[in-house]
Amino acid sequence: MNKTKIFTLLATATMLSSPAIAEDNYDIGGMVRANYVYVDYDDASQDKLGDMKFEVAAISFNGEKDDFGVSMEYRLRADFDAIKHGFAYYSPNESTTIRAGIAKVPFGNIGYISNSYWLSLQYYVGFEDDYDAGFSVQYDGDGYRTDVAFFKGAENSASLTNRFAADLYTGNINGTEYTAEESNQVNLRQSFFVDTFGIKSTIGASVEYGQMYDNATGNNDNRYAYAVHYDGTMDAWNVQAQYLKYQFDTATSDQNAVAMSVCGGAYEIASEASAVTVNVSRKLTSAWGDLKIYNDFNVLMPEQDDFDNSYQNVTGISVANGPLFAWFDFIVGKNMLWSSRSNHVGLQDAFGDWDKKVNINLGYYF
Repeated sequence: MNKTKIFTLLATATMLSSPAIAEDNYDIGGMVRANYVYVDYDDASQDKLGDMKFEVAAISFNGEKDDFGVSMEYRLRADFDAIKHGFAYYSPNESTTIRAGIAKVPFGNIGYISNSYWLSLQYYVGFEDDYDAGFSVQYDGDGYRTDVAFFKGAENSASLTNRFAADLYTGNINGTEYTAEESNQVNLRQSFFVDTFGIKSTIGASVEYGQMYDNATGNNDNRYAYAVHYDGTMDAWNVQAQYLKYQFDTATSDQNAVAMSVCGGAYEIASEASAVTVNVSRKLTSAWGDLKIYNDFNVLMPEQDDFDNSYQNVTGISVANGPLFAWFDFIVGKNMLWSSRSNHVGLQDAFGDWDKKVNINLGYYF
């Protein structure tokens, strides 16, 4: 971890939290998290009854003055550090917000399409909680929201793995050299808010088109994606569902796969696939804090005949009590990156087993 960067961030936070600046509605926050994991398909993990390590620390800054504002979050792990987001915004009226910088990609369900620490399968192919470099416009009307965005590229170099959102990767994986990076991406998302029969629903659809610049040939290839999504709440119950279809048309390397990177790792995914996520959760109140019990089911179905489906199911409970937040997750995976022995998403299954792991994430937020 870069100690100079940590010192700079802390010094900046101290300076910005001075009373003179705080009067203009600025806020400094952050978090520190530790993670325990037990993996049933790893002998060392079984012998040690799992491992517990420092996971991440973060500092966030949000400021607003008149119609303008800024938002930033920088995260530091033991093995790398990277920006999560950082953008300026302008709100000319109560309905419109314009953001520029490393901003969230408006694709899929507003917020998350997951309840667990592990996120959804769609995160690992680049379609949940993604942040890129560009600008977006959000318009909130009467019962609907429209998001339009253009992103010039990913938030970090395509040759790096130190990122917190999954993007195309350029480098060698399993003997295959991948040379395509994200470029010139357009997003459109339309969401409608409906309240009927005691059910508050958000119903929407998203489309994405972008180019892939081939660093080896200088050519621009194309990529497409669309999704339909639903998020409904009735009393303490919540149901989320999302269908995703994506396609990377690349003439680079293996036509059937592209390379991605996130959280310090690089891996391959099927270049064309559809995915389904269905989540059910219920909130409870207890002496321990606010609880949420959930089950998040995910499947990715590649279009290639010689590839196999990837599955991820997470059953868990989250606990929030003041500044403390914890996830307790039981993860079952098959042919799925980091949920099983397979180090890819949607390629050929070399193992054929359902693998299991227990993950506990403990965080302090300020």
